[in-house]
Parts: sequence; structure tokens; C-alpha cells
Amino acid sequence: MNALWCGKWTKGIGMEKRIRDRIKRIEKLDMDLLSDEEILAEKKEITLLIEAMQQELLRRIIIIAAVIVSITIAVVGLLSYPSAPMLFVCLAGVLILIAVLIQYTQKYKVFNDLYKAADILFK
Repeated sequence: MNALWCGKWTKGIGMEKRIRDRIKRIEKLDMDLLSDEEILAEKKEITLLIEAMQQELLRRIIIIAAVIVSITIAVVGLLSYPSAPMLFVCLAGVLILIAVLIQYTQKYKVFNDLYKAADILFK
């Protein structure tokens, strides 16, 4: 749990792996056999993971907005002065937007899985 506070699990694949492991662990748990302290610890950790994931999704939304603004500026530039470099900038912006949207949907899927695990845990 200290690794979460240190930021070790707040970025990249490590966080997603930890979330997947936590979801599998919660699905296998028999809630009747756990003590109150163990249930409370699981609830705290899942809450921390949800908060970290919310922050990650917010960062992705900000990136998506910035990419949309840059594409808009590039298209206006392309329309005012049509040239091959501006066309390249527009196409690159669209490709970056597609990549960012794919990443966002993957993160959102993990976020939904976290909520499913939280529903199991908080019943």
C-alpha cells in the first residue's frame, strides 16, 4: 500500500496491472471469511485506485481537448494557406487524436472494472 502513496503505481502499465490483480483478488474473496480490518483495508485500497484512475482520466480529457484545439488551428492554417506541410500537420493531429482516444477508452474500461470490483466489495 505504501507503493501507491509513493506514486509507484500511479502511472503507466504498473497501475493497470495492479488494478487487474486487485479486481481478480476481490472477485475471488469470500466476504464472509474476512475480518473487518481486512475488508476495510480492501475498501481503502480500491478507493485509492479509483481516485488515481479518476485523475488519470482527467489528464486524458485535458490532452484530448488540447489535441482538438491544435487540429482546429492546423485546419484554419491549412484553409488560409494551403500547403503540403500544413496538410501533414493536420493529418498528424488526426492520428494523434485517434491514438489518444484509444488510450482513453482503454483507461475508461479499467475504470469501469474498478467500479465493478468496488460494487462487489461494498455490498
